[in-house]
Amino acid sequence: MKKCFFYLFILYSTIAFCQDKIYYLEGTLGKSTIFMTIQVYKSDKETNLTAVYFYKNSLKDIKLEAKLKDNNYTFYFKPGDVVTEKFYLKKSGNNFEGFWYDAKEKQLAVHLEPVNFENYKSNIKIRFDDERLNLVKYKFLEFKKQKTTLYNNKEIVWYSEKHCDSDFFRLGADFSEKNKTVINPILEQIHIQNTLNQLNCSSNFEYSNGQGIESTATINFLNTNLLGFEIFASYYCGGAHPDFGGSGYLIDLNNGKQYEIDDILAFDKSVTGDKENNFDAFSKYRTDYFAPKLLAVINSQEHFEKPKNVDDEPCDYTNEEYWNFPSWSYTEKGIEFTPTFYRAARACEESFLVPFEKLKKYKNPKFPYSL
Repeated sequence: MKKCFFYLFILYSTIAFCQDKIYYLEGTLGKSTIFMTIQVYKSDKETNLTAVYFYKNSLKDIKLEAKLKDNNYTFYFKPGDVVTEKFYLKKSGNNFEGFWYDAKEKQLAVHLEPVNFENYKSNIKIRFDDERLNLVKYKFLEFKKQKTTLYNNKEIVWYSEKHCDSDFFRLGADFSEKNKTVINPILEQIHIQNTLNQLNCSSNFEYSNGQGIESTATINFLNTNLLGFEIFASYYCGGAHPDFGGSGYLIDLNNGKQYEIDDILAFDKSVTGDKENNFDAFSKYRTDYFAPKLLAVINSQEHFEKPKNVDDEPCDYTNEEYWNFPSWSYTEKGIEFTPTFYRAARACEESFLVPFEKLKKYKNPKFPYSL
């Protein structure tokens, strides 16, 4: 679902509530190097804050509750209604000075100043706009080779990351130098993004152990031109409920192009995968053509029956709405599709394999390979 299953966003009304200021800070807590983000939100009636910090040697977020009064900032971490650490900081110019205390009132001096992002420049093609301190974390990531496996007699090299649970693969020695030069940077970027997601996965209720996202990468297709794999993740990052989801990838080994499902299949000439610039056309195609025709193909082999009472049996696979934006995975035997249900019925999300033979008539003419 490339929905980066993985994130909880806080939304504020642009009318009643607007972000007043955001500070990206670096400095010291005692002898330790830390980085902190402080966001200040002001409305007509009140000022609200959020604060997150991490240690350089850990990189895992610690979410703090925050208060502001007369230029004095109070931050504290309170899992289980017990304050385990707190900051008392005062803003002076662009800097923040003060003290940190643990649960036993041990005191350490804190000095923070604006991050000099010139020290953390990167050419990597990952957006850092929403989480600028990810630029900092990225610089300190350490990947280590763990093992090699074989898929279709080709070597796959698996790497882990020092600071958290985050495993992913690269192409190994059996691939051509061109393939490795083109594809491994793409795989590395995916690994970096997944690692940053893991490091950012935190809550106000407990310290992160770097395992909030349980992720599994599975290679499902490989030939001389294409690499297909799926990343499935279950995660809990402090929201109301745990969640899970899968993302399918199909990458051209020759040029690195990443194909979306609308690049592969076209159920109508109005097909478009441009959801960024023309979501209305994308949504209309998915609703009017993609969902009903895909459901018809799948139903021809599965023979779904509509539940008599959807309140008691929410897994209604005959409902086209659940097939508008399915997740998918390109495999050796065909394409697996998983319908997307509402949260309370997420357990209904079962995968259905459609053999390539049944999809050939719907191949997008722009897709350069046979199904």
